[in-house]
Amino acid sequence: MSNVLQKMKRAILTVLIFAGIAHADVPEVPDSRSPDGKIHVVMDIDRDPKISPGWKGDSFPQIEITRKGSGEVLASVAYFGSPGDDERPLRKHVRVDWRPDGKAFGITVDDRFYSSCVVYVLNKKGKFVSAPSLPTDYKKLTGFPSPDVKHLRPRGRDEVVGWNEEGHLIYSIFRSPLPSFTGNDPLRHRVYLDVTPTKVTVVKVERENGEWRRGDWIPNNVEQVGADQPATAPESKLEDNLKPKPDSEGRSQ
Repeated sequence: MSNVLQKMKRAILTVLIFAGIAHADVPEVPDSRSPDGKIHVVMDIDRDPKISPGWKGDSFPQIEITRKGSGEVLASVAYFGSPGDDERPLRKHVRVDWRPDGKAFGITVDDRFYSSCVVYVLNKKGKFVSAPSLPTDYKKLTGFPSPDVKHLRPRGRDEVVGWNEEGHLIYSIFRSPLPSFTGNDPLRHRVYLDVTPTKVTVVKVERENGEWRRGDWIPNNVEQVGADQPATAPESKLEDNLKPKPDSEGRSQ
């Protein structure tokens, strides 16, 4: 009887070990867990020989929103970046931002010079569905005409940077000007969006007032444009919000 028990223990231990190895080898997107920790985001196949030895250049990787423990796939998103952008594993290009209530998330894929985003929202049936595409009309989002590309560097970033406490998606717009660019468009805007399964609405926009002079931005004051009426935001806080990330000049959609 004791021999049988020992064999059973060894069998159970072996299963647990292999389960641990399998879990460790799951290509989880860094910092992708939901606020309650019950959901995370993984790649079904990744450009990483240690995890996906079957990876090929013509593979079609999926970004999968998965329930931890059961492995149930709640949503599957085709990888929408450039698989050949660099040699890093694809999961290193993916960023996931959850709404505080866990009922919506944004996925951003950062390539070397470009970024693109999608947003998913929980519908009335309890399923994550793709929200309408984020607005791309520069003038509607910022209030300024779309800048002439002849006066911009070929880099810019439009990206999801998170959610506020009210559940609004925070969308950052950044363009990189050449010295020839003039005018009072700061080229850095923080747009707050109300996202539902059926529509995306601009709630407010934060930006800095000033003007470009010989390639230098001369700030004046900070304007916060609300959906109903204008308001003023603290200048120091907005400057921090609008600072570009040090690892990049800019990104584009």
